[in-house]
Amino acid sequence: MNIGISGCGIAGTAAAAFLAEAGHNVTLFEQAPECRAIGAGILLQPSGQEVLDRLGLRQTIEAESAKLDGLDARLTNGRQLVRLRYSEKKDEYGLGVHRGLLFSQLLTLCQSRNVEIRTGQTVVGHRETEQGGRFQLSDSAESEEFDFLIAADGSRSQLRATSGLSFTCREYDYAALWATGPHSVIHDRLFQMVDGTERLLGLLPLGQNRASFFWGVRTDSVDALRASSFADWQREVLAMCPDAADLLQTLTSFDDLIFATYRHVEMKRWHTGRIIFMGDAAHATSPHLGQGANLALEDAACFADALRSANDFQAACQQFEQQRRAKLNYYQWVTKLLTPYFQSGSQLRALARNAALPLLPRLPLIGAMMTSTLGGRRNGWFG
Repeated sequence: MNIGISGCGIAGTAAAAFLAEAGHNVTLFEQAPECRAIGAGILLQPSGQEVLDRLGLRQTIEAESAKLDGLDARLTNGRQLVRLRYSEKKDEYGLGVHRGLLFSQLLTLCQSRNVEIRTGQTVVGHRETEQGGRFQLSDSAESEEFDFLIAADGSRSQLRATSGLSFTCREYDYAALWATGPHSVIHDRLFQMVDGTERLLGLLPLGQNRASFFWGVRTDSVDALRASSFADWQREVLAMCPDAADLLQTLTSFDDLIFATYRHVEMKRWHTGRIIFMGDAAHATSPHLGQGANLALEDAACFADALRSANDFQAACQQFEQQRRAKLNYYQWVTKLLTPYFQSGSQLRALARNAALPLLPRLPLIGAMMTSTLGGRRNGWFG
């Protein structure tokens, strides 16, 4: 089959690699002048690692990343809020991976499998024909006809907005400032410092004495922050987390940090006629559970398997939705419920979180559920 994919991110490149391996002719459209990763670090869960195993990329990526045993979140008074570890019975662990490393490996794999990559091509919509579908481009041109299309153009998806499919999209009030740099203190866990539901920072080790740093900030206050004293902000961060000192010393201004906003996207259906949505285009969430890239990788593998099994686009879409719906609904709802307890400005939620969260991992059933959720293993509320 001839397949067109919009979006050269994690979901798009993974889907292209799987489908090209299966013998399909794949063309990838990317609006940027060149394909490159934007962002800092990602937490690659055991679920995502299994997909990389199938692609033959896990060993290469693991060799250059940090092996993590779980999550460690603390309050500014030093009290531990939660210490959650991966399943020791299954010998599971997370990987702190630089997004650029994962993306470059996926892109190289696509190129080696003869995926055609067209940069500088902004897809703004699609048109369905009797035999397939065409992408509509920003210069009023159209792509050639494909047997079907994949929308992997991220949480801001233009294809989603013009698809006619029912969806909701809400931008979170809180965003983040990110930076990557040298770090020699924390190596084996995702580390977070929490102050109420207004201040949140984190350090994600990436291996080779590097880490990604993030600082939560209200979207409507980022301009005021950038206009304030950078030195004062550095002192505020260091007072909250002295372990971030070596990384912060490499930053000279707010221009050295990447500003990222987040959305919550829900779709009642992920496909219509000749197009299917996957990754953040279909089910974006806040980053609090560290699942975005992992769910995107799983989407790509699951759809490729469904197409191989059904050898028909509509049947493959139906199989994909049946297999993915419960898991994706679960992670979207858990993320939606969890996020306000870390970023909302609510003192009452902070008090409830501080009282309950340290106890929950000690409860056998709840603790096991939290562990499997962290590892990307939950396939629904009861699965």
